[in-house]
Amino acid sequence: MIKEKATGLAGYTVRDWVYVAVFGALWGAAELTLGSYLHVLFPPLADTFIIGLVMASLGAIIVLVGRQFVPRLGAVLMMGIVTALLKTLSLGGVVIGPIVAILAESLLIEATLLLARRPTRWSFILAGILAVSWNFFHKFIMMRLLYGKGIEAVYAQMIADGSKVLHIDVRYGLAILLSLFLVRVIVGALAGWLAWDLGGAVRRRLASEG
Repeated sequence: MIKEKATGLAGYTVRDWVYVAVFGALWGAAELTLGSYLHVLFPPLADTFIIGLVMASLGAIIVLVGRQFVPRLGAVLMMGIVTALLKTLSLGGVVIGPIVAILAESLLIEATLLLARRPTRWSFILAGILAVSWNFFHKFIMMRLLYGKGIEAVYAQMIADGSKVLHIDVRYGLAILLSLFLVRVIVGALAGWLAWDLGGAVRRRLASEG
């Protein structure tokens, strides 16, 4: 069981800051490399489903593992900030959508673990679910804010793209949206479960070698 240390930025050690930077950089590197590769590999349906699902789950795993190394208030959010800053260095220039998604996902994880008071497998699972599920709502919000598109337009586009991905007739629009959302919930839960085990295993390995 992970024991929480003192909260607050004043309680951070040099090692804590190093871990924050390392795990934030790992997520950022994944966004700059794997994320860019997936955009090339899976157009044009990737933005609706595949890329967001993969990158959100990978990001959740990375910061949740990092949270086990820095069990302090604000650690995950700061890792997300590091990632967002690195994302601005993308070759495609600054794209506001992915940056907002990164910050929102890290904030959801941070809030979940804060409310849970102490980390457990189930709090990690819930944090993973919320982070990955954000990808579903992100498109509705960003398309409205950036392009002024109404919910109906985004709804229709998600159904059309989801129909192609899931091979379900567009007449079953609600079933398509529900399927897209449930897949995110399942993948997010698996990400949280894996992060709990992976972080514990890495910590035990380092302790035994130390």
